[in-house]
Amino acid sequence: MKRSILILLVLIISVCVSSQIKMGVISDTHYLSEKLMEDGSAIDQYIAASGKSIKATPEVLDKVLADYLESDIEMLFVCGDMTKDGERQSHLDFVEKLKPLQEKGVRVFVIPGNHDINMPNAVGYKEGEIYKVDNVSVDDFEEIYADCGYANALKKDDHSLSYLAQLDDKIWLLAIDAARYAEYENMSISSGRILPQTEEWIMNILNEAQGKDIQVIGMMHWGLTEHIVYQSEFFEQYLVDDWQRLAKTFADKGMKAIFTGHFHSNDISAAVSDNDNKIYDIETGTLSSYPYAYRYVDLYKDKLIVRTKNITEIPSNTNLAEEDRLRMKIVAEKQAAQKLKNFGLDLSPDVLPKFVEALSQLFVLHLYGDEEPNDALLKSIKGLSESMDAPFDVDDLELDFWPADNNVEIMF
Repeated sequence: MKRSILILLVLIISVCVSSQIKMGVISDTHYLSEKLMEDGSAIDQYIAASGKSIKATPEVLDKVLADYLESDIEMLFVCGDMTKDGERQSHLDFVEKLKPLQEKGVRVFVIPGNHDINMPNAVGYKEGEIYKVDNVSVDDFEEIYADCGYANALKKDDHSLSYLAQLDDKIWLLAIDAARYAEYENMSISSGRILPQTEEWIMNILNEAQGKDIQVIGMMHWGLTEHIVYQSEFFEQYLVDDWQRLAKTFADKGMKAIFTGHFHSNDISAAVSDNDNKIYDIETGTLSSYPYAYRYVDLYKDKLIVRTKNITEIPSNTNLAEEDRLRMKIVAEKQAAQKLKNFGLDLSPDVLPKFVEALSQLFVLHLYGDEEPNDALLKSIKGLSESMDAPFDVDDLELDFWPADNNVEIMF
């Protein structure tokens, strides 16, 4: 009898220890419906300028979803920018691609990004032509994604598309809509903000959760903390407005982790409040360009375990990742040159290209995550140091914020 009781206790403890939620996380698919694109100069010019390989995205997305379908995930988080530019047909086709997972019993949760709603430039491509197509309104979005969080939400915000979902008895998901689609006129707005009314709604939920000993996990398109040095100076539109205060507030209210996207990089960083409370921002890279990253996450009440996978090839292109890495390097060079110009740095014609080369190398490393200086970067930094007559020790360069980005266990 005593032995039976002991075995039962061991089994109960084992179940409690192993209790978890297995989930997938994707972001920034920038999916364009195959019905809206035909090969030609128009779409090729867009890919060259933006770095988004939208012709490859359908195959990439299919491969990722097929991998999830064969896995044991119970939930899928989609952190915004599902579509290239809010095309109605793209949203409809994207939802259709999620159905096999849902039919298997996987619960899908989405939140809009800056490319999903009220987009003024929703277009299709036909050979050398670009033509306008229908976009979606706020109501359209909630209707299309009714089965992806909205229809079964515990609570919904009256002032945004934010909602609260119950993941299990002890964990809630707070999906935060920080998109500024109500302000769009001739173009979208890359920056994000949480409305005062929405913040009040969020605070009420976090207070309620603390009173009930519920763990709240967040999901939002915009970053809640910096993921790269000087991000708030050079790339402020990728952080939600007032991010420093919000990160500390959320941390003090018990939120331990938030899943984000937008910057197209695979990175995890932490913010610490004045009360020494931490919140981890798990940012997932895009599926529309290098490094084609997606996540597997084991979520517990007191920790999460993150694993990252990358698509390196698709049936139509076995060299996809390497080609895109080189393309992103070219895009990064153009962006770095423009950023340096906007920042007002007076660099000589000899120094500028070396500065651009070093920054673009750093940016591509950051996209993949777990940045480690390679030979090309070390050579670039050495050349820049010599040109500026400023000796620089690469060991002093903080390439990556703690913790690790791709494969890590985070204790709450």
